[in-house]
Amino acid sequence: MFSNIIIIGITGVGKTTVGKELARCLEKEFIDLDKRIETICGVDIPTIFEIEGEAGFRERESEELKRIITFSKNCVLSVGGGCIMREDNRTIIASGNNLVIQLYAEMKIVAERLAKSINKRPIFYNQNIERKIAEIYAIRKDSYDRITDLKIDTSFLKLNHVINKIFEYLNKNYNLQIYCK
Repeated sequence: MFSNIIIIGITGVGKTTVGKELARCLEKEFIDLDKRIETICGVDIPTIFEIEGEAGFRERESEELKRIITFSKNCVLSVGGGCIMREDNRTIIASGNNLVIQLYAEMKIVAERLAKSINKRPIFYNQNIERKIAEIYAIRKDSYDRITDLKIDTSFLKLNHVINKIFEYLNKNYNLQIYCK
């Protein structure tokens, strides 16, 4: 069996939405790593980037990831898109018998989703969103794939279909009989 379910993928693929629903269905705690960092710091991610730069944010992210994986068992954890770029973070995520689900989507669809919340995402300021997200994904894809147990394309799936794909995987690979209530 697995300890935690960790959801990875680039921004805009639905990690938080899927994570919340999956946790509700499985009656597990849901943790959004970025939201946890914002709560601890008392400011939003763009402010942390502005004050500490990406390196400062990534250090905070690594520390909190270690803390969550060490002390939280039986949770659904959604991590920020760049979290997996540090080898230590990939090792932490892949260790401890965690189930890692990678969500991805077509770049055009991700860009459409991100256009609605561009102010909260400093990496996309003054950028062509679709081109930038494609560049980011190209850089991160191998890191995602190395630690992924289940990969789901969310481009044209409704939330309940994504959850059903996860349950099909769990039922088949862990001999479980679970369904969302």
